Amino acid sequence: MAKSRVLTVGLLLIGIGLSLAGCGTHFAHLPAGSIAGRIEDYDYSPTVIQSGDVQQVWWCGGGFNPNDTAQWSDTILYEWINTSTHTHSVPVPVLGETPGAWDNLYTCNPDVVKGSFVNPLGNGATYSYAMYYVALGTTPGTNNFIGVAFSNDGMSWKKYPRPIIGAETQEGYGVGQPAAYNTDQHGAIRLFYEDWSFYVHHVDAISTDGVHFTPVGVLNTNGLDRKNPDWGDIAYDPQSGYWYAAFNTVDRDPSTTGGITERASYGFELYRIPDASLLTGATPWQLLTIVDTSLTGYESNFLPTFVRDTYGNLFSGPAVQMFTSISNPPPPWNATPAMAGWSGDVGFWDISSFSWTPGHPLRALNQYFNQTTHQATTGWIDPNGGFTLQSTLGHLYESPQQGATVPFYGCKAGSMDYFISLDEACAGYRILGRNGYGYSRPVAGLNLIALYSCSTGHDHFLSADPKCEGQSPQGLLGYTLP
Repeated sequence: MAKSRVLTVGLLLIGIGLSLAGCGTHFAHLPAGSIAGRIEDYDYSPTVIQSGDVQQVWWCGGGFNPNDTAQWSDTILYEWINTSTHTHSVPVPVLGETPGAWDNLYTCNPDVVKGSFVNPLGNGATYSYAMYYVALGTTPGTNNFIGVAFSNDGMSWKKYPRPIIGAETQEGYGVGQPAAYNTDQHGAIRLFYEDWSFYVHHVDAISTDGVHFTPVGVLNTNGLDRKNPDWGDIAYDPQSGYWYAAFNTVDRDPSTTGGITERASYGFELYRIPDASLLTGATPWQLLTIVDTSLTGYESNFLPTFVRDTYGNLFSGPAVQMFTSISNPPPPWNATPAMAGWSGDVGFWDISSFSWTPGHPLRALNQYFNQTTHQATTGWIDPNGGFTLQSTLGHLYESPQQGATVPFYGCKAGSMDYFISLDEACAGYRILGRNGYGYSRPVAGLNLIALYSCSTGHDHFLSADPKCEGQSPQGLLGYTLP
């Protein structure tokens, strides 16, 4: 199974009773740390549209096929959330496989957009929702196609009978991760998707009816981290004229997680690019921030989706809002590499949220101690780990800027030895993520702080003292802002 695509395993999980309820009704608690989904089952790969205070959420998760209640597999589920009253509906499965059809194995990676779709199914009906989804009909995990279904309420869907997008080659994964944008608020759809033919590339295709698409180009990669070829989502902000996209990081090496192969990436990178450069690359993609284990504590952070308005634009507001797939709960501070690896298992996948606000580029690099070990981080610290803040060591930029281009990686050796490294491979130990970016040398006009890596013999810490306060110096790490 490709980590960010159609889930190709069945899970023996206990389903929950599903029903709808009226507005204003409170429901059972969601898993701690999640914003949508269910307690007993896996949930991931969401899509969200918002109108006023109401968010409509569809996602991929384990469930009984609405077309065949004896079949348990990937289904597409739905719930609404009222952001003002903090109420939500109970999740219900709304789309599943069609036995004997092109999509009789798995349905996943939904992307929903509204419009006015006139007679797309040849039955004379006009529909207000289109859902683009990924499925396959034969060998699990390979040769995936993109299909479309239509609805007038977001819950009762009618499928177009054939796939609408296929890969350039019929070998390998195929196509996936569709992202739709309505260009005329009617039926003209601009659809972006991944094609894994020959290499992973992202295609821009257009349609006048939401069904028949013509590819018009391939998104440029200028400025992207080429090690991270697959994305979670892309969306347009008409106010700024930027396209925003989120790309998954690579997976952890199983040698760093006790031999456990994690099936989702540990983080994702948020980028933006001017509209005029999306296909040309005249202006490169700009890295804005990184969301990973170091920041959130979750072992896996992957397949984010942007909160959009009904036609596919970024939902208005100063912050870029995303719903993200996570593995939940975070592993404890003293988890072994294998325990951390197991915490990222498919059965623990939930849906959480993250927002990025422009104009706040600095992260405080704090150092904590719990009488056993030190941890320096700009992000998450285990609230049950007994840690207290020792000091704020300085500040790092959340992305390369202002001459700060040196990434400070959070790493962990064994069960309790946290350390900061300039090595993206963490010297072969488990990577937590990027804390931010600092400097490699002093800069005239900036009152930078030199930080040194130190060892007590059983754990590491950072210090502004080159003699490491009487402990063992490990060398100069870099420079931070005060």
